[in-house]
Amino acid sequence: MLIGAALSRAVRDMDAYSGAVYLPDDEGRHLAATVICGAPPAIFTMPDRMSVDGPYATAMAYRTGRPVSVGATDASFPAARLLPLVPFAYSVVAVPLIAEEGPIGTLTVAWVPPRRHGLPDAEMLRLRGMGASLSRDLARLGERGASIRANRPPVVMPLYDGVAQEREWGLPGIPGSFGMSLMYQVYKLSAMLNEARGLPEIIHAAEQRVMAPFGACCFALATIAEGRLRLAGQTGCQMDLTEEIHDVPLTRSTPYTDVIRNRDPLFFTGDDVLSSDYPSTTAGGLQSLAVLPIGPSAAPVGTFILGFDRPRRFGAGERAVLLMMTSQLGLAAERARLGENERALAQGLQKRLLPRTLAELPQVVTTARYLSAPTSAGVGGDWYDAFCLPGGRIALIVGDVEGHNIDSAVIMGQLRSALRAYAAEGHSPAGVLARSSDLLADLDTDLLATCCVVRIDPETGVAEVALAGHPVPLVCGPDGVVTVPDVPPNVPLGVPLDGAHRTAEIPLTQGSLLMLYTDGLAQSATGDPVLGARDLLASVEEPGDASLERLADRLIAVAPDHEVRRDDIAVLLARYEGDPCGERRRIDRMAIQRHDLQGVGAARRFVRRHLREWGLDELSDDLEVMASEMVTNALIHADSDVEVRLREYPDRVHLEVRDTDPHPAVPAPITASEETNAVAEHGRGLIIVGRLATTWGNSPSGRGKTVWLDLDTGHGSGSPCFGPRRRVGPDAADDDRRQVTRPGGEGARS
Repeated sequence: MLIGAALSRAVRDMDAYSGAVYLPDDEGRHLAATVICGAPPAIFTMPDRMSVDGPYATAMAYRTGRPVSVGATDASFPAARLLPLVPFAYSVVAVPLIAEEGPIGTLTVAWVPPRRHGLPDAEMLRLRGMGASLSRDLARLGERGASIRANRPPVVMPLYDGVAQEREWGLPGIPGSFGMSLMYQVYKLSAMLNEARGLPEIIHAAEQRVMAPFGACCFALATIAEGRLRLAGQTGCQMDLTEEIHDVPLTRSTPYTDVIRNRDPLFFTGDDVLSSDYPSTTAGGLQSLAVLPIGPSAAPVGTFILGFDRPRRFGAGERAVLLMMTSQLGLAAERARLGENERALAQGLQKRLLPRTLAELPQVVTTARYLSAPTSAGVGGDWYDAFCLPGGRIALIVGDVEGHNIDSAVIMGQLRSALRAYAAEGHSPAGVLARSSDLLADLDTDLLATCCVVRIDPETGVAEVALAGHPVPLVCGPDGVVTVPDVPPNVPLGVPLDGAHRTAEIPLTQGSLLMLYTDGLAQSATGDPVLGARDLLASVEEPGDASLERLADRLIAVAPDHEVRRDDIAVLLARYEGDPCGERRRIDRMAIQRHDLQGVGAARRFVRRHLREWGLDELSDDLEVMASEMVTNALIHADSDVEVRLREYPDRVHLEVRDTDPHPAVPAPITASEETNAVAEHGRGLIIVGRLATTWGNSPSGRGKTVWLDLDTGHGSGSPCFGPRRRVGPDAADDDRRQVTRPGGEGARS
């Protein structure tokens, strides 16, 4: 109370804007504010801590024991500075508080706008007298054993009367209305930025809580990248302004770069002022401009530009609030940038660790889906794999390393390579797991892993299964009945096991479906992932539906939402199609090099040749057109090598075009947003595909995607999932908006 009463009396009697009493901390190396008094929002710009050896007026008064005046003519202390980081013009007088043993603190008062001719001698004498009186009172407290140290956060005393208010804020004559109206926007901006998950939401917060309240017509936010300014987002800016901001070297003198180098905001209250200071800068024809550094004052990370189409002045309170806001925006933008870098790293790592394509045999058809957990890293330890083994057998593997971070993904990559190598050496599924468990123990990690290894012999239709603490794979017969095989669970990889891993053999009939999965796919009411996955598969499996891709999409569509689940999802589907000694399903593939547009013609010839060999010439015209459209899209938009696969079924022909771009292929008429439209493959080609194909879709496959289609041959009984053939007509474009089969959405993305 003693310090507060003395400070408020000094601020009022000196007609000052704000003031503070600073005392040394316990170590005596810094001065800390004990009480701050003044009008909002200026009181929030008063520093609460500074070094005793600093060049500021408060520190110099404490060191020298003499009053220091800054902001007016004072030849005694030409090197003294104002208070740090205050974004408007003002003047300061700091009076030392001295006891018999030496200085014990300072009494500092500030004026906004600055006093042009300094403090008159009479007023300086009065202020020094107030300081001397406060010094005596503090000394008496010290004699009674009280601590004269700044050992707690400062007490803030708002002072409302006698403060000039800007007309844009608050109500005239209502004490505190001006400052509280400004600070309300600071609070709301902070709340929005705390919830912002990326740069688009940060830009929206700036639009709602900075641009709109200040009555600006536009704003832009630019960040530093490789020694240049990069425009991160803007609203309402003309092209001339964005061109002046984007890709400008920091070494060039512009308003947008000077605020970063000098770490001081710039306020231009009329276009004539801007043109006189920066003749080559047009600012898009704006009349007034506020240019502020964003981020920490010691190391700004970018620039914030607030533009007005009319002349506008910025009062002291507005300048203070703008600096507070841009400091928050800078920190949020930096968090978003770091988050984007981490997500890009995680996505790149995940893309390389998962298989690019799955092995395919005439007797076994496979497809897979992967969804990452909703974590900041966006990467986890789930994986899947399918590949050919010596002797014509095929291996299916699904595993899960505990955790959802980069370490989990790295261990997953090592385990996947080891499992693949051990299986290729000819070891049984039990031997593969035993060797992999020993390897994980030798990697000196605390992480454990679960795994399921299946080896299928197409000649006998027997699947040998071994588990390492992993959920049991499910078998769905041709009639749609889902069964849970009896397979010993064993212990996870990395846990010592006495004896060998126990295995089980599962007989597969022609048309049987085998589903391997991780426990993130489903949870039942009992918490058993096996029961949950069984119920899930039974609910989406349609007997007679031969499309694994469509089944995988349905599984993902009904899986837990991204915001609800807490684990990754990996699903591997394999359909056993019978003994190779019987009638073989004809299949072939071709590869097209990246950007080889002549490959489109090669794909048409590939399709024509095989359809002629298979006695399906009547399908050649339609399938050639669709193949050329799909291959053209992949070559132009995916920027990768392309693989074309053609497969014959009793009732249809299946065509796949595979590339390494994970973005979905979307026909132009059904594009949902500008963001999707900017990255998705689109055009009339996919409308033609949707019109001619019996059914089509987009299926992620680890490192990229597969655009696939089925074309009904008219032979055999067919499948209930196939509708009537569609032909191109005069109204095809409009009709396709209703009939085209959509890709699987977010749930189908790898």
